Amino acid sequence: MLASMTSRHEYGTPEYADDLTIDRHPAVRDALSWLTYSHLPLRLQGFSRPFFEAAHRLVVAVENDSPELTTALNKLVEAKDAAVRAGIKSQMGRAGSITPAKD
Repeated sequence: MLASMTSRHEYGTPEYADDLTIDRHPAVRDALSWLTYSHLPLRLQGFSRPFFEAAHRLVVAVENDSPELTTALNKLVEAKDAAVRAGIKSQMGRAGSITPAKD
């Protein structure tokens, strides 16, 4: 069973991901860290959150680290990156970096 099913940190933060994956393989820890979304502007968090949620459920359900788990998590990272870029393009009307804005 996972050592830390709950966290004292806010959901979606790197600290929450660290707590959830303590004692897990470094690749699992890294993947969940890449999926955190608290650093994004609120208007983009909705594009990223579903991927963190899926990874969270997967890490809790699959207690033994494996190449297959790592692959699944890395595919979620890849899909999240594309979804966030699609959200940026949709909201800005063009591809490119975002500028900080008040949400």
